[in-house]
Amino acid sequence: MQFSPVQCLKEHSKLAFESGKATPLFIIVALIAIGIGLYVQTGQKQNSSQLELQKAILLPQTKDLGTVDFLDHNNENFGLSQLQGKWSILFFGFTNCPDICPSTMQTLKLVKQRVEEAGAWGKYQVVMVSVDPERDTVERLNSYVPYFDPEFIGIRAGVEHTTAFAKNVGILFFKGETLDNGGYDVDHGASLILVNPQGEYAGVISAPHKVEQISADLIALAISEGGVVTAGTNANASVQEAAEVETEAARTKQSITFDSAWIRPAPPGATSMAAYFEVRNDSSEDIVIVDSDSPAFEMTMVHETVIENEVASMRHLDTLTIPAGETVSFAPLGTHMMLIGPKKPLTLGDTAELTLIDQNGNRYTQVVSVRQIEQP
Repeated sequence: MQFSPVQCLKEHSKLAFESGKATPLFIIVALIAIGIGLYVQTGQKQNSSQLELQKAILLPQTKDLGTVDFLDHNNENFGLSQLQGKWSILFFGFTNCPDICPSTMQTLKLVKQRVEEAGAWGKYQVVMVSVDPERDTVERLNSYVPYFDPEFIGIRAGVEHTTAFAKNVGILFFKGETLDNGGYDVDHGASLILVNPQGEYAGVISAPHKVEQISADLIALAISEGGVVTAGTNANASVQEAAEVETEAARTKQSITFDSAWIRPAPPGATSMAAYFEVRNDSSEDIVIVDSDSPAFEMTMVHETVIENEVASMRHLDTLTIPAGETVSFAPLGTHMMLIGPKKPLTLGDTAELTLIDQNGNRYTQVVSVRQIEQP
């Protein structure tokens, strides 16, 4: 969906005021982002006639990135020269993000595999820009980013420099409210930013991110610039989804059934995880979930990831209704059970007991395993 500048302003203002974050700085940043969005929309038709892309949008004219002064996850200087020589895919995220950040990084891992199969990945690199430098130290990035792929790069700088750099490419981010345990979320732009081999802001890939679409676009872009593509590679072929290991369903006295339950493994250094499942209400009455619990974690909450105008944020759900006879899905980039502070490390194959609690105090418990789902 595309918005006019006026619609964008209304939507950005609505988001800011609803979340209680309508600061002058936020409004200024929103206006800048709107300007860039208009700039992108204006040039979209011009570029589509030159190169047919499914998801990516190339700017009609490239834009300087401004000052680039970061440290990478190996504690080496990362400047403009590190963004030259190949296309860079920038993702703005943070290591304590339980849902959208690991989902996006996993997507980029799969994109790399697809583009490598086409013989074109030599033209690209993935760079994660931390929007939480307060917690994302070099050491934490060093553990987190290579977890997804050893060639991915993580970079960090002070808040002021990161904010200026992000604004210049139309990315918003701001710190959320501090939780009782001292933790906090960071709302941030979900778009992927394309930087060309000259080190210029050249395009954007808006959310939601699909492996097939992004892979096809990157392969097409590489071909248009003389990239070598392996003979017989089908850039639009479907990505084979990894087989899902079903956990045994547990039926409660009020006929709540859990299906397809799994816990996303936490990258090294991360203090938050997320659980996903389908929960079906086989009773004749609606069941309203008001709380959650797990003996394996310091705190749990039912959360919802929301992407509005390319800004990703997480919202705590005070209530979640499971209508009679219907199923509610907890899935990546949507509703999920946020798991904060594991009491002991949980790795692939480990299990944890998760509980949903309804308005009458009834508890619905399922033992869930930690496993990786290849396709977000």
